[in-house]
Amino acid sequence: MDTAPEGSFKTMLGCWVAVCIAAGIPIFGHEVTQGPVLIVDEETPEGSLDNLLIRFSKGIGCKLEKLPIWRVVMTGFRFGRKTEMDKLLKMIEAVNPVFIRMDSLIAMLPSGRQALNENDCHLGETIRDDLINILNTCDTKCSILLSAHSKKYITGISLHELEEYEMSRIVRGHGSIVGEGCDTGLIIKKISERDPTRFAIMTRPRRQAIPADGLMLIELEEEHYGEGWARLKRLPINRMAPTSNAKSLYPVFNLKDKHGQFLTYKEDKVMRTCAFKTKAECKEGVTELLRRKVLVNGDAVRSYTLNPYLDKEADKDYLDMLRNSHGEVNV
Repeated sequence: MDTAPEGSFKTMLGCWVAVCIAAGIPIFGHEVTQGPVLIVDEETPEGSLDNLLIRFSKGIGCKLEKLPIWRVVMTGFRFGRKTEMDKLLKMIEAVNPVFIRMDSLIAMLPSGRQALNENDCHLGETIRDDLINILNTCDTKCSILLSAHSKKYITGISLHELEEYEMSRIVRGHGSIVGEGCDTGLIIKKISERDPTRFAIMTRPRRQAIPADGLMLIELEEEHYGEGWARLKRLPINRMAPTSNAKSLYPVFNLKDKHGQFLTYKEDKVMRTCAFKTKAECKEGVTELLRRKVLVNGDAVRSYTLNPYLDKEADKDYLDMLRNSHGEVNV
């Protein structure tokens, strides 16, 4: 199960995984079992879905029509509906997929006629039973990647904080959704929307884990923005770009006093100086800069100053991105 707020590249990730498995291409360094793929999508318009699949197919040097990818889009599939499940099972018997992508859980939840809602404790059991039926229908070993929306407050949580969260705290709806319907969790965090488009993936192994690499940084490569070939590639984690909070705070700490020493700021002064940022945003920015060794703690409690050895101790790529965001020239 992968989860993220709306617009955080869940569909993009699902389409890339589908194309790679259909073509037998490794996914972020991990080998795959090549075979037919079935995409069941109740959220994405067919044109938008096909556009992503076509672009990713071009990105690996294939044509979409040459890949064994079947789509069932906007047909009204819901968990807990026998009629809809029977239709899907017939499709699965015909395709015999090694991979099924279901997007998204919120759009596929049972409606009122099943007397269930997203916070019902029995919802997880319904989803689990239907997923088992799907797996039992497949002649070959099959994996299902189920897309789930996260709770709204997750949008405002930093990547560093999100690394400590469990799936059940993040996924929207009753906790049984994760407990019964998820063997491995993938938490997706959007880093940047464009120039470059990047997101992070955090693995949460449960009963049976896919290869767990901890935190992965993923970037979208594309011929032109929104057009032409496209592909996803994994970057070294030290290429994680500074957040907007860190970018905003960096110039404040880059100032010197009349003796040429970098200024030291207590926590309250940081917030007064950066009045355009909330307390939480200031705290997140300082925490990130400390973790990336751009800042160090001052002599006083909760005071911070620029690391005098940052060129040696901070990651060069991160520091370059931080400086370039303000037009600073490296000497």
